Amino acid sequence: MRRRVLASVVSSALAALSASAVQADHAPAFVVPGRSDVPVIINGYDASWGVVEGDWGLTRPGAVPVTVYPSLHYVPPPRRPVPRYFPTLGGPPHLGRYEVNPPAHRPLPPPAQPFHQSWSAASDSGPVTDYAPTGPMFISPEVDFAPGRRPPHRRR
Repeated sequence: MRRRVLASVVSSALAALSASAVQADHAPAFVVPGRSDVPVIINGYDASWGVVEGDWGLTRPGAVPVTVYPSLHYVPPPRRPVPRYFPTLGGPPHLGRYEVNPPAHRPLPPPAQPFHQSWSAASDSGPVTDYAPTGPMFISPEVDFAPGRRPPHRRR
């Protein structure tokens, strides 16, 4: 009797521990950014160093909306200007196109030669479907491989 009671207590304890391990999948997630200068954006909110809860991932994506609790003590680092490097020109490139407007009364070049090109496609004349010719059907006679012996599929 004691063994049965002990076995039931141990099995219920294992079941309780395994159930808590299974539910650990839905625990809130603490957001830790990979770089301090790149924010983690979830649903339009900066979730860096905050808490995210809800059903997400492979279990039930989209079943419950994700709730983002941003950190109250997090201050984003100040933005510093991005260094610019122009090795070829030594300075930033020009903006826009470089166009030269010619004077109004200039000699015009000679006109270009006329050019015309066309394509066409057509079907050959004849029947739409060309069937194979039909004729009498020839059936080859049965061949007996051993003299005096009948083929195995024919019985007398």
